[in-house]
Amino acid sequence: MNNEILCQDLIVKEIDMISTKINNKWVKVKNKIFSKVSRIFANSSEIDIEITLDVNTEIYPIHEEDKFELKLLSINILEKNSKKNDQDWKQYFDKNLIENYEYVMFGTIFHCGFEEKNFFIYGSFGGLLLKIFGDLDLLSNREFYVDSKILLLIKKI
Repeated sequence: MNNEILCQDLIVKEIDMISTKINNKWVKVKNKIFSKVSRIFANSSEIDIEITLDVNTEIYPIHEEDKFELKLLSINILEKNSKKNDQDWKQYFDKNLIENYEYVMFGTIFHCGFEEKNFFIYGSFGGLLLKIFGDLDLLSNREFYVDSKILLLIKKI
């Protein structure tokens, strides 16, 4: 089984935009809620995938039209009844993998499933959220399920 999703050509389309109803019409407006965190909306020009991700822009500035690579790894290393804690994930990775990326987060999948011919994955990284929505073929034979520990890696291209 494969434990990763790799998107090499994501483009940031919107930052901090939400849909709201004004004068009985739905429009998108900028709505930055937290000073150090932005919600980015990105998609790929090559594969059918959409990403919504909260990013700490104080430590990793990102802007509209930025292009980046995203790798999501399922690291199901923590077994039930194990004495290990979430800090143990570091020992399972080649240090070079993490050093090749600019922004790395460790988290958990809290919701995932299928909707028609698409899949969706929702993850949380200590309150920063991720949503991936894409073509079901991209997820075939991959190990992503609720309570999976995940590692998200990003670098601009």
